[in-house]
Amino acid sequence: MAITIRNIDKHYYMIESLKSLTDSNVTTKALIKGGYLAVDLGQQLEEERLKRKKAESELEELKEKFTSYIKSKEALLNALK
Repeated sequence: MAITIRNIDKHYYMIESLKSLTDSNVTTKALIKGGYLAVDLGQQLEEERLKRKKAESELEELKEKFTSYIKSKEALLNALK
């Protein structure tokens, strides 16, 4: 397989950053390694989104329980007066 990169000057800084990030001096290797990094990071991002949604749901559930507790306590105190 061959990879052709046109207008390499236009992408110089990105390619150099990828080379540094992937510890590769070869542009095509850096691009391929960068692609794998992007896929891995995308999977990690999705996992973190799911964890965040679960945490938000649990937090909302705890807020509802706390609100219910406070209302019950207030009702009990009012009943004792």
